[in-house]
Amino acid sequence: MTRFAQIPPRHSHAAEIGCEGEGMSITGDLLRARVSWWPARTQSVLFDAVHGVDTGYKLPAELEITSANRDKGFAYDPCPWPALRQTLRLASLQAEGFTFVDIGCGKGKVLLAAMTMPFLRAVGVEYSPYLCRVATQNMTSARLLTRRCPRVEIICADATRYPIPEDPTILFFANPFGYDIMECVLDNIAASYEHRPRQLVMMFYRMSALMPRVSHFLSTHAARWTLSTTLARRSVNIFELGPPSEMRLQSGQAPAPTDPPSPIS
Repeated sequence: MTRFAQIPPRHSHAAEIGCEGEGMSITGDLLRARVSWWPARTQSVLFDAVHGVDTGYKLPAELEITSANRDKGFAYDPCPWPALRQTLRLASLQAEGFTFVDIGCGKGKVLLAAMTMPFLRAVGVEYSPYLCRVATQNMTSARLLTRRCPRVEIICADATRYPIPEDPTILFFANPFGYDIMECVLDNIAASYEHRPRQLVMMFYRMSALMPRVSHFLSTHAARWTLSTTLARRSVNIFELGPPSEMRLQSGQAPAPTDPPSPIS
């Protein structure tokens, strides 16, 4: 299920060109995003041509979504290819020993990146059957990529109903839906941790608009806000539940939960 926001009827032009969180001003921010969107689209087309996949922006009118939450997602907007690897590097996190879950995987571009890393397994959760089929085909047909993850799967499900893996897990969110759905998913994560304590890492990519509410919710569950920075002008925020990992964080990026950093837009 991902991009609860992969719904053409809600596919606004602002979302199409890559806004963060829940919107942007119709002035300088919008103009800058409009200019930066075209190079991103060109890179996406080249990536698909080289690797024999379809991760691009083009979608049919009907995504076959039957979930009651079908209108609560944001428009499909694939992540840049380096986003996952660079985010892991920023946090000094290794793939070994973790299950990776992309909540709102869309056509599976981030999952393709995870497939090239030694995660225990990689899971894409998406609530559009159409996008699940495309993602599954991409995992099968991708070429010129070194597969290091032994198990990759696409689960067609509403994110609010997805059971959190019982392994140490990295959960990746690339602005898939609004806070009402996000709170349900975070509540499931917190409940899963309370049932079986282990290391859970939550990565929020280009989601600065939701961070105040996300951080407030997670602080009530003793999550640590371990990183708040930008990556190619996109915000990256990382929270952890469980024993502290052996991250090498830059000074000032790992404050106590009672004094979290201001998310960078």
